[in-house]
Amino acid sequence: MKNPLSSLPSPRTGTGIASVLLVALLCGCFAAPRRAEPREGASRPVRFPVGIYGVPGVADLQAVHAAGFSLVMGGLDSEYMDAAARLGVGVIATPGTSAGPGFDAAKVRAAVRRWDRHPALAGWYLIDEPDLNQVPPAQVSMANDTVKAAGAGKPTALVVYRGWNLARFHSADILMVDFYPIGWIPVPAFFKHMRHGVTAARVGDKRFYAVIQSMDWQMYQDQFQFAPDFSPRPPTEDELRSMTWGARVLGADGVLYYPYRDGRWEMPKHPATWQALTRVVQEVRRWEPIFAATPSPERLPNYERMTDRGNEALEPPILWSVNTVEAGNGFVAPGDYWILVNTTDRLQQLLITDDRWLDLRIPDVRTGEETAVDADGWMPALSPFEVRILGPLPRK
Repeated sequence: MKNPLSSLPSPRTGTGIASVLLVALLCGCFAAPRRAEPREGASRPVRFPVGIYGVPGVADLQAVHAAGFSLVMGGLDSEYMDAAARLGVGVIATPGTSAGPGFDAAKVRAAVRRWDRHPALAGWYLIDEPDLNQVPPAQVSMANDTVKAAGAGKPTALVVYRGWNLARFHSADILMVDFYPIGWIPVPAFFKHMRHGVTAARVGDKRFYAVIQSMDWQMYQDQFQFAPDFSPRPPTEDELRSMTWGARVLGADGVLYYPYRDGRWEMPKHPATWQALTRVVQEVRRWEPIFAATPSPERLPNYERMTDRGNEALEPPILWSVNTVEAGNGFVAPGDYWILVNTTDRLQQLLITDDRWLDLRIPDVRTGEETAVDADGWMPALSPFEVRILGPLPRK
């Protein structure tokens, strides 16, 4: 049996989003929770790109928009694109063909001429996982050049399965990685692939988007081979939150989830997972000034150790950054904030050795309570996959 770490493809392979059938409106019991609104007069930052794959119909657009998503991977259709524009949802769409042996330049020219200036179009999707589908980098570069030569003003995008492969597939403007570990490999592998992806994207000053699992591999067992210890399940809310905030701490310029509908995983049939994902997305929107602020890890106070020397990917078990908020939004005040992300399924504790930060209490944004750093520098342990947001920090 094949090793899934080296051979397991994404469930998107061979399941084009445009081919998914339109579906009925969601029932009232499946509606997204009502979003809290900031105080009157509060400024609103530019929305951070938070997207989702597999949104085939107008009713689906309305559902994901209500949940807080601002970006979808969708198809080129007048009713669909106009609805997306009215909702303020961006669409990354294929130009009628995909990079590879069957690439059709004439279709690209027609698509760019027809759609590039549409207000909903957010980008052109060149190819899905060329590293798994054995498409040479030269063919992907040719597709990118063809879109540009056709007069496209919107950015090009592609996704790879393994983060380090972006070093080879580096031609698009938006580079993405989709590594889905839940059910077959420890979650820290996700962060390792995202770190590789961010590093590769920064080499050419490209944008990097993290694609996060929100489905259950159980739905794809008839399509792929899995190891004997395979235990499929959807991600928990804590895992979704950890992967989302952790990807941003690592430097992601956008996050997407896979999928809403792809013909196998149908999110409306999994209300618990949808509610968990919706809560995570709406937290991003509520605390967007913190989430979107550029992480500054070099400004962290000195610390001696974490509970574990490394996670299963041999990386620090806690991701940690300082984010500076210049303008609040009614939920968030200006100032500096610590973001701590436990990447493991174990308790993790941090020992701070910087005397300036000892024996103090810092507001916890998520709980509304305070987190104490004791006189010896110990911070209360983070629960498995916990995201802790502390601030605004006192001036030091």
